[in-house]
Amino acid sequence: MGMNIKELEELAGNGDVGAIFELGKAYYEGIGVGIDFEKAKGYFEIAAERGSQISNYYLGKIYYNGNGVQTNHLKAKEYFEKSSSADNVFSKYYLGKLYYWGDGVEKDYNKANEYKNAILNKPIYTNQNAGLEEFYSVPDFEGLTKGYVNALQEKVLAEYKGLYGKE
Repeated sequence: MGMNIKELEELAGNGDVGAIFELGKAYYEGIGVGIDFEKAKGYFEIAAERGSQISNYYLGKIYYNGNGVQTNHLKAKEYFEKSSSADNVFSKYYLGKLYYWGDGVEKDYNKANEYKNAILNKPIYTNQNAGLEEFYSVPDFEGLTKGYVNALQEKVLAEYKGLYGKE
């Protein structure tokens, strides 16, 4: 976001939901501050209450991974469902993973497959046709996605340069 913590805190103090979320993310990832899952969770809860769907995703991750809290897959599922309804592919991935492995929920391969298909409907994932176990064993789905996005950006840039020369 390119803002320092003080600026974010000021905006958050004025009720800026985006700034509240960014503060949560800063403390979650240790960007410009030390990692502090308790503070991150607090900011994400406030932002989520004010309509930030991405904050629900991070709250799901906090409970899924047990970041500063007791691991609670059922609570993680609730948060992932809230953010999945806003079409968050990462939430869909975690929900499918919960159903595939039966973590905190009853195993349900059909539901796991539905979530997988919802993700694969996105053009960026069209080359992904792994089986369920392989699909839900990816250790870093976000990292994989960033890789796809970067590859796509490079491809577009190369095509652009091919059409219009440099710049």
